[in-house]
Amino acid sequence: MSMAEMTQEELVQEVLDRVLQSSTGVEDLETVTSLSGVKSLPGEKDGKMVNVPLELIGKPASDAAARALAAAKKAEGAVAGLEEKTQAATEAATKANEAAAKAENAAAKVEQTTAAAIGGATARFSSWMETGNVLPDKSTKPGGSVVYVADAGKFAYHMDSTLYGDWDVAGVPPAGIFMNADRTAILPDKLYLLGDAVYTGTGGSLRLLAYRHEVMSGEAYEALQDKDANTLYLIYEED
Repeated sequence: MSMAEMTQEELVQEVLDRVLQSSTGVEDLETVTSLSGVKSLPGEKDGKMVNVPLELIGKPASDAAARALAAAKKAEGAVAGLEEKTQAATEAATKANEAAAKAENAAAKVEQTTAAAIGGATARFSSWMETGNVLPDKSTKPGGSVVYVADAGKFAYHMDSTLYGDWDVAGVPPAGIFMNADRTAILPDKLYLLGDAVYTGTGGSLRLLAYRHEVMSGEAYEALQDKDANTLYLIYEED
């Protein structure tokens, strides 16, 4: 049958048959193993075939990668900020510890200096002995007193009729403010007090420097007839 002899319906059907015969279905397309050189994919939308660019297929992954990269950079910035704050806190703690150590050292030096000034200026003892056997032993027994033994040229701790060359007794001036470290000699250039008498340790033995007079007013001092050049007069001013 020629096309001229066909009815309209038959002609339409013939065209459709030939189109179908010459068409290639998606399942009949060549399957590739790489996207190299491929620009688009076929697809169906609303019942018709459409061209799908590869950029659209990769866009969700690209967007996700961009968001992941932004989150990673933000996390890196937060970590860097935390590290800076941690470093700053560490440095501040170090400086605080150094300042505390310096303050402790300064306090210790002040304490040592004060103790040295107090202990270095004067030392008071209880009595004078012309002779005596000073033992090198150390006493810790309370109840005794510090004495000066003239023939030995030493201070000693007098306890139970025994003279000890070293002592450490609560309530008693320590041996270190009278004698050197090995307790063999008195400390020079120092004032030693016995009652109203003031002695100096210059020369390795006690020498009388002066007597201290009782405290008096300036008016009483002026009225005093006999003034001794070897006596220290303690004077106060009246209001």
